[in-house]
Amino acid sequence: MKRFGGLIFFHGQNYNKSVDAFLCEQAYREIRALSLLPGKKKPAGLLLGHLRGPRIFIERIWPTEEGFRQAAEYLWEMEKALGCPIVGFFAYLPSRRYLQAILKPFACGKILVEIRPERGNSFSLKCSLIDFSHAFKLFPCPLQIESRGKK
Repeated sequence: MKRFGGLIFFHGQNYNKSVDAFLCEQAYREIRALSLLPGKKKPAGLLLGHLRGPRIFIERIWPTEEGFRQAAEYLWEMEKALGCPIVGFFAYLPSRRYLQAILKPFACGKILVEIRPERGNSFSLKCSLIDFSHAFKLFPCPLQIESRGKK
């Protein structure tokens, strides 16, 4: 912990261990549908939702084109146009180049959901919190997926 001008900065592992993410059923379905697209190159995109206390709710996803500019001013414009806050990013097996593009001030406090293909049409999800500790880094973030009983 360091003090600077009355502010306290915590360094080290993710200091906000209470942050977690909740993937709503609709967003999970959208990720699943994208995973069914043919070919190895899958789209990356934005996670849309809201914050409630320390929990990040992912309600929808918005796929973006390859090379989508992740500059803050473009993301703020997208947020306004979509009418829903951007709470993070998703990517299928994100490259180092992709990670460097999103590890910026605008992304601080948001999440990254990595989608990892597995056998057949299945996949696994890894969630990370984008935070700052001497540099922008990814910290593990628990992810809960909404499940509804079949009627």
